[in-house]
Amino acid sequence: MRTAPSHARSLVGAILVLANASLALAESIIEVAPSQVIEFGPWAGGEKAPVLSSLALDPQGKLLVTAGDDHLARLWDARAGQLVRRLVGHQDWVRAVAFSSNGAMVATAGNDRTIFLWDLSGASPPKALTEQVDGICALAFSPDNSLLAAGGFDSRVRVYEASTGSLLFAMPMPGSDIRSLAFSPDARLLAAAGRGERVRVWSTNNGRTVYDLAGHRLRVNALAFSPDGAQLASAGDERVIRVWNMASGSQAAALGPRPGKIFSLTYCGSDRVAAGSSDNVIRIWDIPSGKDVARLVGHTGSVSSLIWDGAAGVLISGSFDTTVRIWQVKPLGASTISQR
Repeated sequence: MRTAPSHARSLVGAILVLANASLALAESIIEVAPSQVIEFGPWAGGEKAPVLSSLALDPQGKLLVTAGDDHLARLWDARAGQLVRRLVGHQDWVRAVAFSSNGAMVATAGNDRTIFLWDLSGASPPKALTEQVDGICALAFSPDNSLLAAGGFDSRVRVYEASTGSLLFAMPMPGSDIRSLAFSPDARLLAAAGRGERVRVWSTNNGRTVYDLAGHRLRVNALAFSPDGAQLASAGDERVIRVWNMASGSQAAALGPRPGKIFSLTYCGSDRVAAGSSDNVIRIWDIPSGKDVARLVGHTGSVSSLIWDGAAGVLISGSFDTTVRIWQVKPLGASTISQR
């Protein structure tokens, strides 16, 4: 683990310090360096440092799970940046990981067509769900912990009962390359997207389509619901973030374009969304103004995963550069970003 000093500097314009001690951005973009870097390897026994494809954080913010192309998932102490446990069982690239909403279970999946459900208490061995698809790229537990969704190189999204692994729905997609899944905070909606360009949204009560959100012209790699579930953000190869109104299914905003294909998204506050790109930069966007207000720099590879820990004001990123980076970027208001 390496720790780097956190800093912020104005790239354009000035930062004005107001009487109330808040920060106002005057046509400026803040540049932020990571406060902590977790480097993978070199490992004992000759294990290579993996290209990181997915991250997940437990609800308490204590455990982080990472996955990559070395066929392993790893559990970390998220605060100390120390390895806790290796999850061994996959025979190929592990592309997706997810924590259950109660933090008791981790799901992992990838190119070996198998979903493993890991009981973190150690009371039982991992349960394997074998699927007849070419690979699994995305996993998501519902916030109420009742469902697990999986998608990949197939034209259907599969939804399982999380406690038993029993298949409940196999819902068709407009395309056979599913890259991202997201449940709404109230667990009533499930969104999926990929090469088919449209974002499809289903009701989790009956598996029926609620919306087909059309507007993207290229593959969609990332989805994220806002904390209140009123918006869904989507982005991918066309380098534009589209924000959708979930009450009407209409587009509310289009952010960008900016350099780099977008591989990861997360809301970091009610009106801020962070996007990780193929140009190795994470940009934080203010949705009401339509402007990117901060750049997080330091990765030397595409940013494949983003997690927002709102309680700590921390953004966690994983990258093809084989590192996890932690950024102190707690929003303090509608037009404010602060580092601590």
